[in-house]
Amino acid sequence: MAAKKRRQLEEVTGSWMASYGDMITLLLCFFIMLFAMSTLDAQKWKALTESIKESFGAEGTTLPEQMDVPAEEITQELAEVVEEKASGEEAMEQLQELKEKIDQYIMQAGLESAIHTEIEEVGLVIRMSTDEILFELGSAQLKPMAVSFIDTVSGILKETANQVWVEGHTDNKPIHPGYVYPTNWELSTARASAVVRRLIDPNGLSPERLRAAGYADTKPRFPNDSEEHCYLNRRVEIVIKPLGDIRMEYREWKAREQGEATGQETHSGTAEEEGDEEIKPEAGENHAEG
Repeated sequence: MAAKKRRQLEEVTGSWMASYGDMITLLLCFFIMLFAMSTLDAQKWKALTESIKESFGAEGTTLPEQMDVPAEEITQELAEVVEEKASGEEAMEQLQELKEKIDQYIMQAGLESAIHTEIEEVGLVIRMSTDEILFELGSAQLKPMAVSFIDTVSGILKETANQVWVEGHTDNKPIHPGYVYPTNWELSTARASAVVRRLIDPNGLSPERLRAAGYADTKPRFPNDSEEHCYLNRRVEIVIKPLGDIRMEYREWKAREQGEATGQETHSGTAEEEGDEEIKPEAGENHAEG
């Protein structure tokens, strides 16, 4: 009996070595990891900064050769990323303010059917129907109503520093013989230039901030398969460029907007179902639509 107890005691007292060995191995791995983190080479730093900048919607940074990166440079890089994020938020807020001002004028002038504004990744886009407000058929001469609207937009933009791109678009129908412009390329470019000229003179918007381009029928919003779609494709767009990178802010804003729309649809559907349950015709009651 004594010999059996002695063998059991020896087995128990020897088993602690396995746990002790595991602990020492883990400690060794931990210290190796700390040592590896104490010095950053170029590739590790590149991977870190690109990952952070991508998450904030900015471009990555590259280092030309392998080098140790001091903590001060790490702090500076992270500070720049945070600054870019703040700049993007401010740029997005500024575009939203401009949109509100322009939308207010559109409503007051009763131009909702002819002019639409929308914030996109490229900036604040003002879409104007060429048929309804801007030009006569085949012409690049601004209508009086268009002049009034462009003057209002120019007055708003004079208080900002945004770049402004004006883009002319047409449908895919060829120009009839006898018109001033032989093709849609000349027509779309002339129309964009007419809007730019009005923004500059007499409104005084700096020419350095402006750009005009004609795209003919190469960038349709809809297929040119119906009169309605052709009408919507004949347009001039004023693109107010953001003062900073708004790609991340735009995606967040668009996601919120879509989420709110989905929530409203869900709420509306629930209300209709509840209404259907509440209003039930009595047995034998006839209903007719007049």
